[in-house]
Amino acid sequence: MKAGDIGEAPGGDIASDGELTRHEEAVAALKANDSAAWRTLFEETYDRVYRYAYLRTGSVHDAEDIASTVFADAVKNIRNFQYRGTPIEAWLFRIAHNVTVDVLKRRTRAAGPSLDAPETERHAVAKDDTAASDDWRDVSKAMASLRPEHQEVLTLRIIQDQSVEQVARTLGKSEGAVKMMQMRALQALRKKLGG
Repeated sequence: MKAGDIGEAPGGDIASDGELTRHEEAVAALKANDSAAWRTLFEETYDRVYRYAYLRTGSVHDAEDIASTVFADAVKNIRNFQYRGTPIEAWLFRIAHNVTVDVLKRRTRAAGPSLDAPETERHAVAKDDTAASDDWRDVSKAMASLRPEHQEVLTLRIIQDQSVEQVARTLGKSEGAVKMMQMRALQALRKKLGG
């Protein structure tokens, strides 16, 4: 799937005219390489993309690389994006999904670092107050021990607060499949956390 393939309109959901115009104007500004539009998109979404990547990889270094790659790919492929009712953030998370999958595949082949990475790398996460908390680390470790598809659905639905429809588009699955995956993922996470 190309980076520009996620702009389809959601089934039956029509955005209000004002919202549609705002999103279309934002896309037009991005396509025109408007630096203010790119700065706004970056400021509004970088932290969420970074957290998504960190939760999926457990690595500060990988999360930083993934987030940077997502925005580089977005700049490179914005001309392919067609706004059809889905916010551009969904497109960014589709790119993040694809880049993260590639990183995890390379890591599996190379047996790279996990959440048990060197202490210096773990301490770099402390700059984010949430990541520094013990509870967050417990959840992060429990998430890392889940099946990859369960990690992803929980990250997108709960951490990124995406709708079932958005997650279905990102993962290329039906909404029913996403709901089932979420239920099973939550059950598995509760077991890991002893609840």
